[in-house]
Amino acid sequence: MFDLPKIKITVRAHIPSASVEKIPFEIDSQGCKLRGFILRPQRAGRLSAAIVSHGFGSCTRDTKKYARVFADEGYAAICFDFCMSGSGKSSGSSLVMSVLTEKTDLLNVLDYVKGLDFVDPDHIALVGCSQGGLVSALAAAEREDEVERLVLYYPALCIPDDARRGQMINAKFDPGHVPQEFRALFVRLGAKYALDAQGLDPFREICGFSKPVLIVHGTGDRLVDIRYSRRAAQSYPNCRLVEVNGDHGFIFSGFAAGRAATVEFLHTQH
Repeated sequence: MFDLPKIKITVRAHIPSASVEKIPFEIDSQGCKLRGFILRPQRAGRLSAAIVSHGFGSCTRDTKKYARVFADEGYAAICFDFCMSGSGKSSGSSLVMSVLTEKTDLLNVLDYVKGLDFVDPDHIALVGCSQGGLVSALAAAEREDEVERLVLYYPALCIPDDARRGQMINAKFDPGHVPQEFRALFVRLGAKYALDAQGLDPFREICGFSKPVLIVHGTGDRLVDIRYSRRAAQSYPNCRLVEVNGDHGFIFSGFAAGRAATVEFLHTQH
């Protein structure tokens, strides 16, 4: 569908940074307690920061390996659990969660991180996995002046289309009559989850972000069609798409190549 140049990625040896401190934090967000932690490299001066957002039904257990990539490159890496997500340590009912409530959570985390005395507020990246990728893209477009760059791993830009056709992961429903409650995987969801998504036009809303964007997507992804990332790469004015041999979530393969692509992106985009 799209004719994109192939990008060769060399996977280099991973050398951890000498000392990284793990700092827990908690903030109020939408009447809930949002909890997470910061990986802070022991370096002098203010640090660039990367805020890492997890996917649907996920939590910091799955995103901490991405945070470590940024910490090893000298970033203060912020990992957190969305409120109302149905997973993780933050509070709130998943029945009122949606992509838009998660965007509000992320913007509240961004405000918190900007106020940290060891963070350089002019150098903050948003990083998102799957649903967290869509959330990060929406937040970056809304606060472009406050976000230096955007990194998306297998972003679930399909969510609005899925909601409009009435099939979200393993949940099926009449899109014109969304049930008050339904379940996707192990997460109980309310109608708000689908209705908020149905109202989104993601490419119109996210692709005005003009700063550097990296998208890493697995060619073997069976949950999010890679064509969504290809379309985004064509629509963003300053985007690099790296297609890797990997599955959704990089569970079985793709993470090492994604890490190499990320490190290269951080070193070449200033």
